[in-house]
Amino acid sequence: MQTWIHVLDWRASADADAVAIRDDRGALTYGELHALVETRAGGWHERGVRSGDVVAVLSRNSAEMLVQTLALVRIGALPLLLNWRMTAPEVAELLAMTAPVGVFADPTSTALVDVLPGATRVVDGPATDDWLAAAGLVGDPPARPDERLRVDEVALLMHTSGTTGRPKVIPLDHGSLIRNLAGFAIDIGDQVRGSNHLVMMPLFHLAGFAQAMQCFLTGGTLVVHDGFDADRVIDTIAGQRINFLTAAPTIIEMLVDTLETRRQDADLSSLREIQYGAAPIAPELLERAVRRVCGRFRQIYGSTELQGFLSVLRPEDHVAGTARLASAGQVVLGWEARLVDASGVAVPHGTPGELHVRSENLIAEYWRDPDETARAFTDDGWFRTGDVGILSAEGYLSIVGRAKDMIISGGENIYPAEIERALLDHPDVAEVAVVARPHEHWGETPFAFVVPEPAVATLDPDELRAFCRARLAGFKCPSGFEVIDALPRNALGKVLKVDLRRQLVDTVPPTR
Repeated sequence: MQTWIHVLDWRASADADAVAIRDDRGALTYGELHALVETRAGGWHERGVRSGDVVAVLSRNSAEMLVQTLALVRIGALPLLLNWRMTAPEVAELLAMTAPVGVFADPTSTALVDVLPGATRVVDGPATDDWLAAAGLVGDPPARPDERLRVDEVALLMHTSGTTGRPKVIPLDHGSLIRNLAGFAIDIGDQVRGSNHLVMMPLFHLAGFAQAMQCFLTGGTLVVHDGFDADRVIDTIAGQRINFLTAAPTIIEMLVDTLETRRQDADLSSLREIQYGAAPIAPELLERAVRRVCGRFRQIYGSTELQGFLSVLRPEDHVAGTARLASAGQVVLGWEARLVDASGVAVPHGTPGELHVRSENLIAEYWRDPDETARAFTDDGWFRTGDVGILSAEGYLSIVGRAKDMIISGGENIYPAEIERALLDHPDVAEVAVVARPHEHWGETPFAFVVPEPAVATLDPDELRAFCRARLAGFKCPSGFEVIDALPRNALGKVLKVDLRRQLVDTVPPTR
C-alpha cells in the first residue's frame, strides 16, 4: 500500500530534521510538515469535511497551499486545485461542475469564491491560525491513512485550461502519480536526498505540483516561489544552491536575457539540470542557456490526463543542429504510443498522425463526465491525446501540432508547427504562432502572428513571406502576417491560439 500520505509518514520518520519546504514565511522540516498536515487535517474534519468531499483550493504558490492540499488528502477529501488567474465566471463554472463543500483561498483570491455560498472557508494568513484555534483542534485526524486511503483511490482533482472549450476536471490517483514520479527520478539518476528544488511553475498545474511531490518523494528541499521574477530566480539559485528547477522555454529565455544584461554576476554552478516542457527549445536558445545558465537540459512531454509524462528528451540529445532537438524524445517505460490517421489506421514512420497512448498510469475517466470520457477513449482503451505527432525510425516522437489546430487548405493538411519552426529561423523573429484564417476559396489558410526580437522595431510582411517561400511549399506559406508585441499565453506559458483565432474570424479573407 502506497499513498502520498504514506510517503509523508516515511519522510517524517526517516528525515524528520531535514528541511522539506522553504518559502517567504520560513522553513518546515519533514517532521514539522507532517505535524502541520495532521493538524490541518483535523481542522477540516472538525468542520465536517469527510472522505470523498470536494474542497476547492484557490491559492498562489506557498508552503501553506501544499500543507492544506496534503491535509485534505490525509482525510480522503478531494482537493480541487484551481487556476487563480481565472475570472469569476470561469471559477463559477468549475465549482458548479464539482460542488465543493469547502474552499481554501489566499487573501487575493477570496472574491473569486464568493459564488460558493454555504461552504466552509479557510483563508491563508493569520485567519488560518485563528480558525484552528477557534476549532480547539488537538491531535490527529480520526483515521490513520492505512485505514482510509488506498493506492488506487483519487488523491486530488485538477482541471484543463479550457483553451479549446469547456474545461474538464481530471482525477489523479495516488499510485499513478507515485509510479510516474519514481520512474522520472530513476531516469534522472542524481535527484537524491538533500537536493534543492526550486518551484515557480503554478502548483495548481501538474508541472508544478508534480515537481513538489517528486521533491518530497526523493527527500529534497522544495524552495517555493509564488510567481516568476528573473532576478529573484537567479538570486535564489545562487544563494540557496538550487540543483533542479522546471520551466517553460519562455521562462528559460527570460532568464538568459536577464543574465546577459544584469550587471551583477551570479554563481549558478549548483544547477545540475533544468527540466522543461510545453514546447521544444530553440537551438539558438539552447546554446545561450547552456553557456549562461546550466549545461544539462531535459524535455518532458506529458499531460494531466497522463498523470505524468509520456516521453523524455534526455540531456545527451540536446545537441544544436540535430533533428532530435525538435522532438519530444523517446517514449518511456510503461507506456504504449501509436500514431493513426483519421480512420484510426496506424501510419508509418515519418508520417503525421494523431497520437494515441495507453498505460495503467492513464486516467480512467474525466470527473463525472461520461460524454467527454467516451470521446477521449477508443473502444480498446487508447486515449486520444489530440496531438498530431511524427515518430522517427529511431523512436523519437515529434509533436507537430494539435489535431484541432491542423489547417486544411484546398484539401491539403498543414501543420502550424512546421511553419512556426521555419519562421523562427528568421534572425529578427522572437516568437510566432500560426492559426487558420477562413478563406472564401481555399476554406482556410495559415495566418502568422509574429513577435519581433527586442532590438527590432518592426518586421516587413513581404520579407517574411519571401523567407517562408524559400523554405516551405507555397500552400504552407502564411497568407497574412500580423506583428504584435506578445503572444497571449496561459499560466503555463502555452500560447492561447483560440484567442488569436477569434481575431481572424471576421476579417476579410485574402487571395493567395
